[in-house]
Amino acid sequence: MKINEVEAIVGVTKKNIRFYEEQGLLFPRRNSENGYREYGEKEIAELRRIKLMRKLGVPIEEIRQMINSIYEE
Repeated sequence: MKINEVEAIVGVTKKNIRFYEEQGLLFPRRNSENGYREYGEKEIAELRRIKLMRKLGVPIEEIRQMINSIYEE
């Protein structure tokens, strides 16, 4: 999926999606032919979790620590 589709599905702006990528919270694949980001169900689920945690007031750093601990296991 492209970023426009993800924006519509999750309700998070493209700007926020890119910000979460820059902060190391989201890791979309890149299309080797055109360099575009490609999002799948995993990234959509992760964005939904991030969106919920942000609504609950969880700071970006704490979300990063949670995500890092998941990938380290």
